Amino acid sequence: MPFSAESQDFLFEVWSRNDREWYHENKDLCNTYVMEPFRQFVRDLQPVMLSIDPQMDCSEKRIARVYRDARVIGNGPFFRDHVWCTMGRGKDLMYGYHSYFFELSADKFRYGMGYYLPAKETLETIRELILAEDKAFRKAFSAHRKQKIFTLVGDSYKRNHFPDAPEKYRDWLNRKTFCWIRESDDNAMLYSENLAEMIAADFLTIAPVYQFLLKAETISRQIG
Repeated sequence: MPFSAESQDFLFEVWSRNDREWYHENKDLCNTYVMEPFRQFVRDLQPVMLSIDPQMDCSEKRIARVYRDARVIGNGPFFRDHVWCTMGRGKDLMYGYHSYFFELSADKFRYGMGYYLPAKETLETIRELILAEDKAFRKAFSAHRKQKIFTLVGDSYKRNHFPDAPEKYRDWLNRKTFCWIRESDDNAMLYSENLAEMIAADFLTIAPVYQFLLKAETISRQIG
């Protein structure tokens, strides 16, 4: 069963009500319209994702829940208006591996690949490989420039720290994190039975970037 208008309606309803009793009374709707379509989506993606990285964890266990951990939310809402999944090595967000992701919210969806927060050692290795014009970096840089699907976002230094580097590389060199992301409200795409196929094709366009970052991660972790 693909995602549907009911999927997004449920996310809006559970978030706006923020009512645990209502959620438990309607848990079957969550499973039918949100979680089961997500599980099927992940299963459909798995062959392509494992072709990118055979060691990638793209299991259904990496799908988030619609509710937050009651121990850490404080006075915030208990329920989210969005659910996501990640596909990559490791599960740590802080200083962990980069990963692919897909996120469904009540009014849109977004997907891409990148870091939540890379380790300092990883960033240093990325910059060393860029300055050396490493082969994996050149392939990644070319793939990034050729594709028109994802936008590179993330925090950067306000001042250019690499004035002697080639100008075309400075955007990458001065970044403190990396994320290639696309946001959309195209319901025809979201509700399509071919959604996973379309997302997989988009993910493949930045596979060389994933491989470059994986090389940097491998080097930095060996040094560490």
